[in-house]
Amino acid sequence: MRTPLDLRLVEADGEAVTDIAFDEAPAAPPRVFTRAIQAPAGWPWEQRHGAQLAARHEAPLPMDQVHLQLKRLTPWRSNQSALFAACYVRVSEIQERFEADVEVEGRRAQVVFEPPEAQARRARRALLVGVAAAGVAALLVVSVAGALLARAQGEEQLATLEHDAAVKLQRAEASQLVRRQSAALVAASPEDRVSSPLTDLAWAMAARGPDARIETWRWDHGVSQVEARGETSPFIDLHRTVTRVGATTWRIEPEEAGR
Repeated sequence: MRTPLDLRLVEADGEAVTDIAFDEAPAAPPRVFTRAIQAPAGWPWEQRHGAQLAARHEAPLPMDQVHLQLKRLTPWRSNQSALFAACYVRVSEIQERFEADVEVEGRRAQVVFEPPEAQARRARRALLVGVAAAGVAALLVVSVAGALLARAQGEEQLATLEHDAAVKLQRAEASQLVRRQSAALVAASPEDRVSSPLTDLAWAMAARGPDARIETWRWDHGVSQVEARGETSPFIDLHRTVTRVGATTWRIEPEEAGR
């Protein structure tokens, strides 16, 4: 190794004019130690894990003194072993990013070594990226959950409103039906009171036999009639007289006539 030379040009009067310095020769690049490692057949992550353990076990120096890079040299195939290249460099020789092309068993690979500071920075950067990604994912999950909850609440409110509207519509239709029936009863028999047909209708519902199949009920000029299937009277209450006037029509005599 050459030693630095420091030559100084001096004028005749002895004053220094300039300095000429020769730097040291550039340092030799780090030396890369390589080793071929055969991993048995298995899943890719299993092969890499086994090769990593073998590379650490067969390291030329203690692992706290070397950097290790593991490169796969053969593609993964099921039921076939895999070849890996284990590359080592002394930690003390890595001062900056270092790239090297290595050849192991006729196969070439490129490896990159970085000093511990760069690895620590990359690890911190990866950690920050992971934390940020986790935060974004959590925010997305919360947003989606909130949207789904709001949608469920909206659908529940809509279902409640639809049910209330259906109930109100049924009540309105029933009220209109009662008004139409009352108007029809008054028009058909103006001299009768509205309570008379309602009384007959209530009696018909209460006196109906358990097996009777009443299809229609009519009020015509003070007399109620029903249409029912069967050969016998659909009513079991004998306080009112029920007369058959057709194949399926039964006449309910007024209460005074039945007594």
